[in-house]
Amino acid sequence: EHALIDVRLFRHRGLATGSVNLFVVFAVMFSLFLVLVQFLQAVLGYSALRAASGLLPMALLMMPLSTLAPTIAHRIGYRRTVVTGMALTAAGLALLAVLAEPADGYLSILPGLIVLAAGVGLAMSPSTTAITASLPEDKQGVASALNDTVRELGGAVGIALMGSFLNSQYRSNIASTANGLSPELAEPVRSGIGGALASASKLGPDANRVLDEARNAFVDGMRPTLWIAVAVALVT
Repeated sequence: EHALIDVRLFRHRGLATGSVNLFVVFAVMFSLFLVLVQFLQAVLGYSALRAASGLLPMALLMMPLSTLAPTIAHRIGYRRTVVTGMALTAAGLALLAVLAEPADGYLSILPGLIVLAAGVGLAMSPSTTAITASLPEDKQGVASALNDTVRELGGAVGIALMGSFLNSQYRSNIASTANGLSPELAEPVRSGIGGALASASKLGPDANRVLDEARNAFVDGMRPTLWIAVAVALVT
């Protein structure tokens, strides 16, 4: 009788679609953070601080654009704004999947980051507005809580699903290399790119070869993971 949220509220089209869109935006964005930070640190050799700084161009574009997005949506329509945002999000992810190359360094991911930031900036705040505008003033606390909950759920689910798929691809790609190592070395190498790097000092003369193959296995697993995110953004 006193539910925190009345599920019948999802009959409101704006609330339902805004919630789904926010869920997907944060699922894609947080899973991308998981992938890119590992790419920058484990593949390109960046420090943790430098890898985090590598995401700053995305924030610098996304934050002001998300502030302007409601005004843009008011002028051209919320549907057009959100659809454009999700299309740009998909395009940015596709650029990352196609262009990201260890040999080309950070510049290979910068175009994708910028396009993705524009997409997220356009899609995020109009989706929040769709949720809050669907409920009366006395339900704005529910709208705010729903907005936050959907974002957090999206981030958690995105990291779990995309992270699991990426790790599965990595393990498959590194299997032949790991099978040639002793059991105590094979397991950390097989567990993930972080485990392979942590075992470098124990690999002896094979260290450079194994680490190169681990990096290649990660990049080869990163591409299909990003294409899945592209498909999810386009469907949304």
